Amino acid sequence: MSNAPFTFSLIIPAYNQRARSARAATTARDFLRTRFGEAAELIVVDDGSAAGQALEPGDVPEGAILIRHGQNLGKGGAVRSGVARASGGYIVFTDSDLPFSLEPLTTTLDWLRDGADIVIGDRLHPESVAAIEVTPVRQLSSVIYTWTVNRLLGLPYPDIQCGYKGYRAAVAKELFALLEVTSFAFEAEILVRARKAGYRIRQQPLRLVHDEDSSVRLSRHAPRMLADVLRIAWRARRGVYERRG
Repeated sequence: MSNAPFTFSLIIPAYNQRARSARAATTARDFLRTRFGEAAELIVVDDGSAAGQALEPGDVPEGAILIRHGQNLGKGGAVRSGVARASGGYIVFTDSDLPFSLEPLTTTLDWLRDGADIVIGDRLHPESVAAIEVTPVRQLSSVIYTWTVNRLLGLPYPDIQCGYKGYRAAVAKELFALLEVTSFAFEAEILVRARKAGYRIRQQPLRLVHDEDSSVRLSRHAPRMLADVLRIAWRARRGVYERRG
């Protein structure tokens, strides 16, 4: 990892939330500089936002990289573009509204250095803390979605959809280069591929600081997400995700 230009890269995918995403980018840049100096790289990916909502170069802080998609590819497509561009030895992504405290980044990086290939945030972890109240409807819909995905794909994770994950760079670049599902269900495909490849995955407690305007609304996205999960399950049963060579 010593040959990487940066210790790690933080990716923030954004869509149709220009003001919020711009504030988040500035907050993230300030945190990274304070905590990591020049060792961290910040990448913001605007995923084909509508006119007036698309991020412009002046919306992100100096030193940050802005990638802009000409059309909406989905959150998975946005993260994939960020991963391809990242030059850090480790790669972390989080949601555009920074719903989680960035303080756990230090632990994430320590775990990746100590042998984990992937670190996934877990809002249901006994040590996770919610500084705000999450509505029962949101909690229930998330639990139902995760239970369904785990049953269909044979995964053991209580919080698949958590928008905070870290990777060794080589692992992220391998997995995202193969990614086929670019909707919100992309994380399920990544985890299936990771387990098939035998990668070491750790689950990390987080501190949820707000949950105001998540771009994922299961009531609206559920049909597409379920269709994508069924597609992943079908391909997994056909051995498509088995590691070759």
